Amino acid sequence: MNRTQNQTDLQTSLETNLQNHRAEFTRQLCAWFALAQRDLPWRHKANARDPYRVLVSEIMLQQTVVATVIPFYERFLKRFPTIEDLANASLEEVLPMWAGLGYYSRARNLHKLAQVVMQEQGGKFPNTLEDVLKLPGVGRYTAGAVTSIAFDMPSPIVDANVARVFSRLFLIEGDLKSTSNQQKLWHEAGETVRVGKENNCAPSQLNPALMELGALICTPKNPKCDRCPVNEFCAARKVNRQNELPHATPKAQQVFLRDACAFLYRDNQIFLRQRPHEAKIWWRGMWELPRVTARAEENVEDALQRMLREELKIETGIGGLLKTISHGVTHHQITLHCFAVETEEAPQNGQWFSFAETEALAMPSAMRRLLQWLQKHPQGLEKPRQLSLL
Repeated sequence: MNRTQNQTDLQTSLETNLQNHRAEFTRQLCAWFALAQRDLPWRHKANARDPYRVLVSEIMLQQTVVATVIPFYERFLKRFPTIEDLANASLEEVLPMWAGLGYYSRARNLHKLAQVVMQEQGGKFPNTLEDVLKLPGVGRYTAGAVTSIAFDMPSPIVDANVARVFSRLFLIEGDLKSTSNQQKLWHEAGETVRVGKENNCAPSQLNPALMELGALICTPKNPKCDRCPVNEFCAARKVNRQNELPHATPKAQQVFLRDACAFLYRDNQIFLRQRPHEAKIWWRGMWELPRVTARAEENVEDALQRMLREELKIETGIGGLLKTISHGVTHHQITLHCFAVETEEAPQNGQWFSFAETEALAMPSAMRRLLQWLQKHPQGLEKPRQLSLL
């Protein structure tokens, strides 16, 4: 018998062990969770079984760490405590409450979802997996999380934490995002939550317990196997491969962009423009200093001159460089250069605001940081030294 066959037989044996003892696995996991779970606001009594509040937490937690989400979650629910409050608000009211979390399409979809529930469901949140999946911006994971946590439906969930846990429990090889591995992960998640419910481990506890296990114990590096409440069921630990799995997937290659923005200031007001609401554009519908990305053959000053001429319709030179900041969007790394601009002309395609008025605007977090810096450094508000003229 060759080595590959030996490994296959071992994996089958280890998988069978967990499958045959899945009820005990769920019992031990839920018992651990009852004692070890973190005190998080979405687990508080007022929030834990409210589908709207569960949904808000799950949407915010997508691609964002817990510590970052907590203050946004509390602030958002203070402003929009019910799904009706969110539905009745305008998008211009919603986006500022999301600014800083990134991935703003989540806020747009959440707002649209609230309106659909109010208009088409009479304000009653659907409680089946199939119906929740029909809501705007809701995928398989989010629908499973909401229906299992809010309604105790035996809906499976697979997020990054759960995928990592199962990859070690079942010795799942290769890219976890592959079709075959996704099928395997969702199958095991479904069987686990089904068996758990049949054995007094409610889905509202079991699914969060799986995620908590991945977050606190079964971590990406150096998993705390000695503290794991279900380590006896882990196939990877039994063959000492817990640090090898899951296999890393190649990261997207970083793209570096050079941006420039114009700081036009007059009569204690700043000129801002709103980005289009069209799809497939970063920061849709948000306000910013007029901004442009330099082309490969341009320096940032030339790019800024082009933007002033073609988009703001003003013929002027640019002043001194006020501030340079770096920030990232997905796999893009952006260096943003802010220049002072002075003009007697009236720029088009934007509006003038006081610093105080900008506080109520939806604005990308990097742009918000830049404006805060400019306000604290009044030398940037003085008449700029002209560097170049057309």
